[in-house]
Amino acid sequence: MGAREDWYSEASRLLDVARRLRGEELLVFKYFADNVSVGTIRAERELKRKGVMDPAGVIEHLVSLGLLEKGDYSYSLSAPLRKLRAKRGRLPL
Repeated sequence: MGAREDWYSEASRLLDVARRLRGEELLVFKYFADNVSVGTIRAERELKRKGVMDPAGVIEHLVSLGLLEKGDYSYSLSAPLRKLRAKRGRLPL
């Protein structure tokens, strides 16, 4: 399997995981699908304003599922999902 197939199959697997999200997890994932990469403080504040009770906890759970990545001071969509979004313009949820 080549490099294209590797990232694409991983993106497909992650989309399957994302499609099973509900409630706050889905809201947070869609936030990152729209914004791609957001500073830690900004993401937590904006998600709190959107009604997410524990933004940091939900984000950490999405990181543990491989849907998001944690940087030093930011959170981002995982690399395969970023690449898919770049190619398609948006994620097919």
